[in-house]
Amino acid sequence: MTSQIRLAVVATAAQNVAILDELRTVGADQIEHIVHLGGKDADFKANTFFRMRAIKGRRGDLMENDQFTGAARALETSPEMFSAQIEAIDNLTRGSDHMAFKHHGLQDVQDYQHVTHIAHDVMGRMLIEEGITHVLFFDMPHMFYDTCLRQAAEALKLKVLILRQSFFPRQFFSMHSAYDQGHIAPRPSDDDAASVDLPEVGEELFYMKGIKQEREAGGKLSLRGLGLMLAHFMVNDPLKLLNPVYMARLISRMRRIAARLPKWRDPYFYFFHTDHLAYFEYLAEVEESEPDLEQPFVYFPLQMQPEMTTSALGGRFRDQVLAIERLAEMLPEGHLIYVKENPKQTGKLRSPLFFHRLNRIKQVRLMPSHANSQELMGRAVATANVSGTVGWEALLAGKPVISFGAGWWSDAPGVTRYRGGLSWEEVTQNAPTRKALQRYAGVLQARSHVGNVQRHFARADGDLSNEENAKIVAKTVLALLAGQEALSFDAREFTP
Repeated sequence: MTSQIRLAVVATAAQNVAILDELRTVGADQIEHIVHLGGKDADFKANTFFRMRAIKGRRGDLMENDQFTGAARALETSPEMFSAQIEAIDNLTRGSDHMAFKHHGLQDVQDYQHVTHIAHDVMGRMLIEEGITHVLFFDMPHMFYDTCLRQAAEALKLKVLILRQSFFPRQFFSMHSAYDQGHIAPRPSDDDAASVDLPEVGEELFYMKGIKQEREAGGKLSLRGLGLMLAHFMVNDPLKLLNPVYMARLISRMRRIAARLPKWRDPYFYFFHTDHLAYFEYLAEVEESEPDLEQPFVYFPLQMQPEMTTSALGGRFRDQVLAIERLAEMLPEGHLIYVKENPKQTGKLRSPLFFHRLNRIKQVRLMPSHANSQELMGRAVATANVSGTVGWEALLAGKPVISFGAGWWSDAPGVTRYRGGLSWEEVTQNAPTRKALQRYAGVLQARSHVGNVQRHFARADGDLSNEENAKIVAKTVLALLAGQEALSFDAREFTP
């Protein structure tokens, strides 16, 4: 029988390249053609568009001899174009001068629009010329290149398969769209799912290692911080380094900020930009405050940005302040919103205007870094979140949750998805029970697939080799592509 599948796949991590290689073997009779987007050893370098530079893969460069083709017309003439472009631009800001030393140099919204149009056209052209029928992602598309590829594929009505590691060890989820994540339409097979014992709330997550939630002595300016500051000026304004008065004042300011924040919260550990100093000064202002836990409040922990949980899964609520504004509109008189910054957030996407908008909301109170998240969840009337894991933690604590995005937990008992006209009574009356959550987790586990598709989970799973993992996952991926195995999540008709 003639093969039906012509596959484009984004695979950059080593274990996913191994899965792709195994897929070529097990799918030899069903997959007619594969185009691999990844590193320089792939068919095409995946992130060519980040700085609009020609970087060749084994088959050349996607931008080679580039000319307009109109391949993205289906997207650009559709009602989805505006939201698609906003999502793509949001991801493209990762390469701005405020977020990367080797920045892409784009200056204004028109530049971002131009690059986005080019990327959509080039990705669409590749999909058409290669006769692609299916597109595979080993994680949620949340960078610029994979977002544009996904958008072009959806506009061309191709079959998109997205994989995402689940919270169960050695298991992953599958879906057609990022916004499908968490949506579970009833299936007869769900009745056979066994309940799952759940951990107690408060267990430390591996990605929060080193984060403290109690008062701690102030920090100091580190050599790493000084080095990143020097790198910033070497790239952006080297003449400033020759101005001793300016540099002395800057270093003094950096020291004051570090001393007002706890030692673990090194403000210059990941990145330095002079425009970010105002952000850390604002956070330092609330470090001495104490939350009033007797006041009725909703807990809203901010998610790190730019990041998948907001950029790809938040829809319009990738703007987290917009979610807080909508929340404020539905709260009864006397209720507050306790907002806590993500402990790993830097000044990226946190300009003074971000806090100005928050300050305009009379119910908002910004929490200090030492405010304990578990205690805030436990004392809150409810927790609100876009799509982060904290939503699931709040459910385990027995609290109602408002979901503004597409979290994997968004259809769990106790979760109310935000919609226009949502009442506060609907939220508070939808409290979870432990038994219902265990039942829900059982259905999720039964719908997930065996294997690791993300590098952090693969590294942590020392009992499963990359070779064995590749064989297990490749067989499942082939069945999912061929429609022979059910997806974990069902299609939603609207986006957040």
